[in-house]
Amino acid sequence: MGRIRSFVFGPAKADIEILRAKYGSTSSKFITLPNGTNTHLRDEGNLEAPTIVFVHGHSEDLHTWDKLMKNLERKYRIVRYDLRRHGLTGPAPDNEYKIENYVSDLSMLVDHLEIETFVLLGHSMGGRISLKYSMANPERVNGLILLSASGAPREEKTSPPMALRLMKNPFGRALIKRIWSPNLAKKSLMDMVHDESLITDYEVERMWDFSRYPGNMEAMFREFSNNWPDFKSKDFENFAIKTLLIWGKEDTVCPTSMGEWYHAHLQNSAMVQVPKIGHNPQFECPDTISDEILPWMETLD
Repeated sequence: MGRIRSFVFGPAKADIEILRAKYGSTSSKFITLPNGTNTHLRDEGNLEAPTIVFVHGHSEDLHTWDKLMKNLERKYRIVRYDLRRHGLTGPAPDNEYKIENYVSDLSMLVDHLEIETFVLLGHSMGGRISLKYSMANPERVNGLILLSASGAPREEKTSPPMALRLMKNPFGRALIKRIWSPNLAKKSLMDMVHDESLITDYEVERMWDFSRYPGNMEAMFREFSNNWPDFKSKDFENFAIKTLLIWGKEDTVCPTSMGEWYHAHLQNSAMVQVPKIGHNPQFECPDTISDEILPWMETLD
């Protein structure tokens, strides 16, 4: 009966309080934004230093930054948070998942924390959100770091991971809901990296747990029912924020051609391509990434 129920209704929902006890920490905070979204965040590192705000990608959570932030927290204040429909933040009360909603959440978050100026560091979908925010608020963003960011036109014909392909149509989304399992979570994570041995049981368990946070999967399906438009070259005509682009050469989710497109159209960018790395450089090679970020940060005004 359990397997039949799972196929009809999808995986059983997790208990929110159990998830908070498991994945929260003494540094975790929950704040309610003016739009009603109850956001999970951590504000750590050197609180007297310049601030870097981390924005994670699709189906990730603030734990994706654990390795990278250890190399940066002595020198910088690090703010990281779970996006709406992700991690311990959960679905948004307005049930809206356009890029404008994510940008608005980011704006409200930094206002709540009274951060006047900062560096934005975004990965994948979080990179697209960070760029969109920076375009609207250039006076507040001292620098922008994009790790394998989405949002650029996709020219290469490499095939995205199966789960992302299925998300593009209603039948695929319905199928994912019914067959989603820890094994599929593991396969999804392995599709994001070049070296599959990096994916631990902990990483799989965390993705599986957060996918069962009440409402998160349904919110993800709602988001994928809308297409987020790609950026166009004309969008950057007046964009002069100093930008560091970091891409894994083996990225099949956001291929290097997307980073090269950004590099060609952003007026003040530098690009680093890391060999034998996939879509998650902050997880796959945090030391290499911090070695690129730290000297670049020193060049900012």
